[in-house]
Amino acid sequence: MSVEKGTILVLGLLMVLAGCSRGEAQKTGTEEQPPAVSSQAASAESQAPASESPTPVPQVRVPAGTFIFGPSEKEFEAFLASSLVNFPGMKDKFRRTFVMPARKPELPEFAIDQFEVTNEQYRQFVQATGYRPTDLKNYLVHWTGTTSYPTWAETFPVVWISQEDAEAYCRWRGGRLPTEEEWEKAARGTDGGMFPWGNDYSSTETANIGGREPKAEPVGNRPGDKSPYEVYDMGGNVAEITSSVVAEGNQARVVIRGGTYLGSGREAASFNRILVTSPAVRSETVGCRCVKGQ
Repeated sequence: MSVEKGTILVLGLLMVLAGCSRGEAQKTGTEEQPPAVSSQAASAESQAPASESPTPVPQVRVPAGTFIFGPSEKEFEAFLASSLVNFPGMKDKFRRTFVMPARKPELPEFAIDQFEVTNEQYRQFVQATGYRPTDLKNYLVHWTGTTSYPTWAETFPVVWISQEDAEAYCRWRGGRLPTEEEWEKAARGTDGGMFPWGNDYSSTETANIGGREPKAEPVGNRPGDKSPYEVYDMGGNVAEITSSVVAEGNQARVVIRGGTYLGSGREAASFNRILVTSPAVRSETVGCRCVKGQ
């Protein structure tokens, strides 16, 4: 073999090796690049807490003792009289739904969230735990991603969650959902008031309920919608999931408490009670709050 041919072969081999090396480097570089994320997702992740511990949420103490649970006959009649709907059988339907006659249960002391759980608080839970329910139907349909929500929604109550979702969130915080008895005591106090703020409902400005442009608002936005224990938004904004489940016919129904921004004024009554099937709990008008106690 001549020197010239040998030189050509060596140069060719070096070029092949260099090409392979470049290809391997390109392949390695591609595999090591992080997947692209949307600006919304990146923004949400940048908001994540430094640890997996939840940010402290303000709670108020509800002392042990008895309270009036459920409406009296007079209150029930007043509730019906303020209704804009008067279809046949409505009175009997409501009578079966409400806890009547009123009774006086005794509860131990507990602490309850002063405000409804917000989208940001729930996002921290999902970010920290990777929570994903088995049934995804209607789950967080207002969010823009698995850990991101619209920019305006940070301090608005989280909605489109089920009883199971809410329970998981509360457990992460070291708490639980309130029973309907705990919810009503926190809303009503011990004097049996019709509404969280008292017995009169004279203005739609008091609570976010039945407004001209019905929509949810940031939690605590209505200072008048405050219970004797200074718990906010129990008369309006969004209704709230409790841990209570009751049998109605051959179905188990979740007890939802509180009025909503789409409801009429009467639904702000502290004893107002809605029974829904588990799949129907996920709604644009239903959120939650947590308690800690026995």
